[in-house]
Amino acid sequence: MAFDPLLLRPLFPILAQSAYDHPLTYLDNAATTQKPLPVLDAIQDYYRHFNANVHRGAHFLSDRATNRFEQARDTVARFINAPEQSHVIWTKGATEAINVVAYGLEHILEKGDEILITSLEHHANLVPWQQLAFRTGARLRIVPLTSNGEWEPEFSHYFTDRTRIFAATQVSNAIGASTPLKTMIDLAKQQGAFTLVDGAQAVAHYPVDVQALGCDFYVFSGHKMYGPTGIGVLYGKNHALEILMPYQTGGEMVRHVSYQATEFNVLPYRLEAGTPHIEGVIGLAAACDFLNAQDRLALLAWEQSLANHVYTRLHKAGGIEIYSPEKNTTLVSLSVPNIHILDINAYLDSQGVAVRAGSHCAHPLMAQLGVAGTLRASFACYNTMEEANRFCDVLLDAIDLLNDE
Repeated sequence: MAFDPLLLRPLFPILAQSAYDHPLTYLDNAATTQKPLPVLDAIQDYYRHFNANVHRGAHFLSDRATNRFEQARDTVARFINAPEQSHVIWTKGATEAINVVAYGLEHILEKGDEILITSLEHHANLVPWQQLAFRTGARLRIVPLTSNGEWEPEFSHYFTDRTRIFAATQVSNAIGASTPLKTMIDLAKQQGAFTLVDGAQAVAHYPVDVQALGCDFYVFSGHKMYGPTGIGVLYGKNHALEILMPYQTGGEMVRHVSYQATEFNVLPYRLEAGTPHIEGVIGLAAACDFLNAQDRLALLAWEQSLANHVYTRLHKAGGIEIYSPEKNTTLVSLSVPNIHILDINAYLDSQGVAVRAGSHCAHPLMAQLGVAGTLRASFACYNTMEEANRFCDVLLDAIDLLNDE
């Protein structure tokens, strides 16, 4: 491979430590990624040199903070190829961004309308739409996977003249499967529906072009793409953002207030109430710069090669149920018959291997797979082939040990 993760690892000092007297092998990247020094430095630089509130202060520090804050918006807009920086709305994360849209579109729905999602969705892209359906009398419908984990050959019939909203993940956090987004978005457009893409699991791996996707909304979280926690992005086309009723009201999102009425601010500020997560915004921009400085396609190919290697080794070992695709994914999700995944996870943890065990906030998908949860190893640019092999070795040791009990 042209890409060498050892060149990047010095930027992630947290990875150099031990866990229970074993080298730390961090493979829980789908939950959150570690942060490189440029991101940590950008956050510290804000607090050391220009800590002040943005937009409201007429002094030196506030001017510096505001300039960096809005430069960050421009950086993120370019990172996802948004047409203008005003199309980028700051949120606490992908979950809040989806809720902003769900509440903001409530006024367009009526009884009998349909909200369409897929069976791959994280709860964050399910529960807000479910609750919106409860509040409005709309119907929540699901585009399902088949029993063997593939999409139906013909799913266009799920998109009807009652479809008002279509929301789908770009990549499943639970099993790593991708959604045929372009086809589904085009079908939704033919029905005049608003479209939202949950890109939380995609932006760290894939170059994202929201204009090419053509979706009305695109959401993601900073902490899954080497940025800080507590910061996320809601991208929207101008007409789509304009139709949203503000999710929160108060300071910053107003232009003029009297006791009788309030005039809301222009975009993007109309949807950003209160003091924003300034250091998070600056850290997220640094994460975008970090990723843009890399060969994104080489990073993706490396991450997929690690997942493919693990898939191949475990498939050959036998006795393991693997739910992820064999190729074109950056994670491996599995279970072992007659052994609880939490027992396997405990053994892995005792050997310094950090993975995730559970339902991955996808209860309906787990029910469809017929399991309570899976064990998930997910890869990032700093992971090595040695770590992929260590995961396999320790997992197989755990299976042998637990089968003997």
